[in-house]
Formats: sequence, C-alpha cells, structure tokens
Amino acid sequence: MTEGRDAKLVLDTSAITAWVRGSVAVGETLAEVNDENGAVVIPLWCLIEAGHNTAMIERERIELLLAHPATFLIADDADDWAALVALRTLTGRPDCASAAMLALDLGVDVMTADPRWYKGVAGGHIVLHIEE
Repeated sequence: MTEGRDAKLVLDTSAITAWVRGSVAVGETLAEVNDENGAVVIPLWCLIEAGHNTAMIERERIELLLAHPATFLIADDADDWAALVALRTLTGRPDCASAAMLALDLGVDVMTADPRWYKGVAGGHIVLHIEE
C-alpha cells in the first residue's frame, strides 16, 4: 500500500485543504515524515472533498501533494462498508469516516483542523490537530 514506507499519518479533508492554502504546519509535517522515509495516507474521499472545498482553484497544489514522495492516495475497500457506516455515524461525515478507518487500520493519527469530527472514535485519541 505504501511501497516500503511505514504509514505515519492520515490527512483528512481539512488538512488537505490547509495544504492547498499554503499551511506551514502540514508542509513541515510532510517534510518530517518524508525525512523518516515514512508515508502519509490520503483517503480518496478526503481528496474529493478538499477539491470541492477549494473549488479546484489551486489544482496544481493538489497535484503537488499527490506527487510528493511521502503521500499515497488510498480508496476504501468495498468490503469495509459496514465499518464505514458505523464510523460515518460517529464522525458525521463520510470523508472523516474514511480517514478514521484508515487511521485505525494503520495505527496512526489523522491530521485535522477540526478534532471534534473524531471525538467519538477511539475516545478522540486518533487526532493530530493542525495549529497554525
């Protein structure tokens, strides 16, 4: 899934949107993970929502994120639909359900600007809060 790199983090919609808008915190985190030969996972649904939220105005920034050597775009497994429904109930959003599912599966945190989305998942302890 991550081509010999250990997953270190999942970016949710708000983290991707922050990256597109020039977030130093997200950029520095990506650089640190890359320096450690780690991987940052991007759920497909989060990418779609971030593209929508930014109206694709900065499409080249999104493409730069996807081309980054540490990032890996991941689609949900159809067999996980029931777990995703449960996580959708806990997070209130399908994109956050996808991010939470990947974080739980990989044993990593979700980088987010809004930790409230994940408060019902693992006691809210799967979050790395973006603070600018």
